[in-house]
Amino acid sequence: MASSLRVARVDISGYRLPTEELAGLDDLHRELQTLIRRHLPGVAASVFTLPVPCADGKTVDWYSDLPGQPTRLTALPAARRAAMKAKLEERLDALRRLADALPTRVKGSESIAALLRAATRYPDDSHVYVIGDEPVLTLWGFVLVEETRRGRSNGPVLASASASETPVRRRFRWGWAGAIVLILGAALAGGGWLWLDRREADSLAAELQAALATACAGPDRLGALALRIDRLDPQGKGYAELRERIAVEQARCAAAESLDREVIAADWDCTRLAEIRQGLAGSDGESPTRGPDLDREPFAGILARLDGRIGVCETSAQAAAELERRLGNCTELTELGVAVGLPAPEPEQASEVARDETPWRPVREQLTRELVRCAEADRLAVALDAALEQHDGGCSAILKLDRESAGLDVTRPPLAALRERLDTELARCARAQTYRQKLVDAQMDCAALRTLDRELAAEDAEREPLRAIRGRLDEALLRCDTLKKLEKAVGEGLKQP
Repeated sequence: MASSLRVARVDISGYRLPTEELAGLDDLHRELQTLIRRHLPGVAASVFTLPVPCADGKTVDWYSDLPGQPTRLTALPAARRAAMKAKLEERLDALRRLADALPTRVKGSESIAALLRAATRYPDDSHVYVIGDEPVLTLWGFVLVEETRRGRSNGPVLASASASETPVRRRFRWGWAGAIVLILGAALAGGGWLWLDRREADSLAAELQAALATACAGPDRLGALALRIDRLDPQGKGYAELRERIAVEQARCAAAESLDREVIAADWDCTRLAEIRQGLAGSDGESPTRGPDLDREPFAGILARLDGRIGVCETSAQAAAELERRLGNCTELTELGVAVGLPAPEPEQASEVARDETPWRPVREQLTRELVRCAEADRLAVALDAALEQHDGGCSAILKLDRESAGLDVTRPPLAALRERLDTELARCARAQTYRQKLVDAQMDCAALRTLDRELAAEDAEREPLRAIRGRLDEALLRCDTLKKLEKAVGEGLKQP
């Protein structure tokens, strides 16, 4: 283990060591690391920091291979302290279970199991540190004793982690380590470690199942598992089935990631989305060509999102075709607006349509514009009807409506029909103005009045404003007739003797 981070320097006066000699701590740490990493994830082994005795013979530096800066557990906020303490207990429980299992399964493993179990004990929480998000121990396996004859403290004295003392050179001690080697050798000779190999394989298989359950989400657990197998079997001679399953699943995760990127890049390009979906089917349009597991995550979720978008594309295309068919028919357009969830807009709200980036956007925008046209046509029609009901024929109001409709597209329904009505009424008003002026100009020119009478005969003089002109013309013609009769009577009177 490349332990480069010094966690703490501790005065071990008043503590009983887990080994006979101070220098033997290094060998004990190495043996425990080998044992733990053979059966458990590496993070479990990282709980035990590496002890390096100092030259003074009474202090020990403790090192870790974890990245980050160490913080004493007791210095953490209460909530984080409780979480880290719980994680530490979980790690130590796993180590104790391993220590309990070894003697019952492997002949001759009692000594190493006892050493592992003893290492899970520590004096108190002042020797627990947190690096990153991982708890680690110093003084693991140490036991606090009473004051010695020399009056040493019965508690630890923690030295500065930044002290400059040079650690002593670590020397290999073969006392207890040799015994462990002999024990392990005897176990191997008896085939006891075959159980550990099977246990390792079972552990790896369980890790694989846990990785499969994540559906390619989160950290690269498959990659970590493959790396662990490579460390256990660097020659690549074992775990063939596990290696193959990992490779297959890694390829599947890569394919799912590629598909997800394609769907994201396609966005709402309906043509591209359909191409992607077609690419996932065989020649019959149904059988998948990218493997038999499209119904498993993460493919299932990606396909659900893809199919959802394709469904939006299809329904919006159908709505667009229906919109084209109903153009100009305000009743049917209103029904379509209700069907797609659009409110009936007011004319001034035409530019306030909620925007989105789906294929529904152009459909909704066009439908909104058409409904605005319908609303505008209805408003103008009501105003025109009201103008025609006015006593003077409403020509002033009609002229105002003409100005209001100047900016509208009146080339197609429903405004085209309204424009035609409006033009008809404007023409009537224009002719009425012409007749009115002729009537004024004619005064008592009975010949001109009779000419105007013939022109008005072709008009619908029952409606204003022509009816008023008709009435005034009739009065003028009546005066002409009366005047003619008077002239005739005067002429006849002059002829009598």
